[in-house]
Amino acid sequence: MAAVFQRLLGLETEYAIRSASELATSRRSKFRLYESLVAALHRRVPTVAAKHFKEGVFTANGGAVWFEAERPAAGGGLIEGATPECRSPREAITYQRAQDRLLAEAAADHDFQLIKNDRDACDNVYGAQESYEATIASGLRLLLWRLGLVLLFPLALVTWVGIGVCVLATLSYFLIAGIIYMPLKLVTGGRESIALFLFGRDLVEGRETCIHVPIWLESSLQLVTRILTAPLAMVLYGLLYLAAFRDARKRLIPFLITRPIFAGAGMVDADGIFWIADKSPAINCVVGYGGMVGDRPIFSMGHFFKAVYADSWFAPREYFELFAERQRLQIGLGDSNMCETAEYLRVGTTLLVLDAIEAGVFTSSPSVRNPIKLLHEICADASLTHLFLLRDGQTVTALQVQRYYLNGCRAFLNQQSEVPVEAWELLQLWGQTLDHLEQMVSEKEPIDSLVGSVDWVTKNYLLDRAGEGATWAERKKIDLRYHELSDDGYFAMLQQAGFAPRMIALDAIERAKRLAPPNSPATMRGHFIREFADGEELVMANWNSVILGQRWRAKKIRLASYGRSGRSYRNGSAAQRPRRTSYRDRN
Repeated sequence: MAAVFQRLLGLETEYAIRSASELATSRRSKFRLYESLVAALHRRVPTVAAKHFKEGVFTANGGAVWFEAERPAAGGGLIEGATPECRSPREAITYQRAQDRLLAEAAADHDFQLIKNDRDACDNVYGAQESYEATIASGLRLLLWRLGLVLLFPLALVTWVGIGVCVLATLSYFLIAGIIYMPLKLVTGGRESIALFLFGRDLVEGRETCIHVPIWLESSLQLVTRILTAPLAMVLYGLLYLAAFRDARKRLIPFLITRPIFAGAGMVDADGIFWIADKSPAINCVVGYGGMVGDRPIFSMGHFFKAVYADSWFAPREYFELFAERQRLQIGLGDSNMCETAEYLRVGTTLLVLDAIEAGVFTSSPSVRNPIKLLHEICADASLTHLFLLRDGQTVTALQVQRYYLNGCRAFLNQQSEVPVEAWELLQLWGQTLDHLEQMVSEKEPIDSLVGSVDWVTKNYLLDRAGEGATWAERKKIDLRYHELSDDGYFAMLQQAGFAPRMIALDAIERAKRLAPPNSPATMRGHFIREFADGEELVMANWNSVILGQRWRAKKIRLASYGRSGRSYRNGSAAQRPRRTSYRDRN
């Protein structure tokens, strides 16, 4: 029998910042706000620094908060939260809500607010990603994947050497710049502008500002790094495209491109047109690295590239873990949801469909031509009546495709001897939501059961209340303030007034702020953070390990993958314990 709700999963969310202070407009504002946020977090829960390539901390519940920046010296950056590794959709949503609340409370200490959406008023795209533990390949494709990694290794070595030379050249630059600056300092009187141009703010101020190098050097290093890693990136992409999650991708695509009908957050675009999804209209490819060359894929493979060219450079063990059969499937298509029902359905239905796919269901799933074009057409149709052609000649709507997957999952669960109660509850909620959407289509107006449960319906309902004479700016304000994580946020007001049902109890959210989920790698991570965060020895963490102490005295504790226990099932028996797997670094 196939396992149901046994795999690890996690959510990552990028938050925009809303602040009226002068700090918000300065070049260094984003990192300063991140620093103040982390300080406020530490006053609430134990935190430790992340042992990672980017600025971040891990919290007592095993999750993480990052300063996500591609070019920090140029003023870029986002605040990103990542839930701990979870085992069920309800658990994942509980920890997502705990993260939202914890970050919102910390931001409020410094008079700024976080916006949990996917696109700002200037059309910059960011947002949510989902990660699911999955079988990367089997049979000949798994052999191809592993053989490809072996053949790729010499190219990875050459790339590491090139990066090493680049690092040495950068260090040499600072040495030479220091020698040149000494006489200049005497002549110019130590003007700060010259020092900043030569060294960047970190060295000039003698403290962490996240501006490690000058802006011009940052741009140059980014260009050189992309040139150095381009051959490796192209070869690895070909291997990923041919072997990684090939069957799962094929069977998931029709489901994912129609999922926005209940999981979309809605958006008013620059032309005033309403879309049922916020991030989905920006998706431009099926498989990609996620931002390396302006790509925004359905399936993001950037973590594999980072593991090969960066992580393995410092820890060769990371490269060998790529040979494991189970890896992380990352989906970049979804929106950031405010409605708990929509967020739960987004994660839960995907998890259930993935379980069914790996059990051999959906072998004859619908197949579509040009899925990206079709995704955009579906998201542009708030009436949900758009008809499209399948490869077999059938003409269907997005609702009908979702019905197909719902019925397939129901048949899958009926074949299992051990099914979590939550899976049946999810199936019922999925069916009810599709029923209500079909009722809305027939009545051609929003119905009460969807307002507060499905984000795009709720947002459209609020926009309609603004009246036909509302300007674009007024409508866009509603669009953005709907996602504000504060008491003044429009969705928060609806929830406080009782118009948006809560699926997760408030006391469960409060517990999830401080305690890690059970039977997960986060369990041990959270334990060490709570026990040693304020101790005398330095403690750092990442997704794979916890490090106690420093230098030669450091002790690294590898985080195990745990099985499941204590779950309620339809027939009352305990679930079988899954085999140990490798759920790779999530950021």
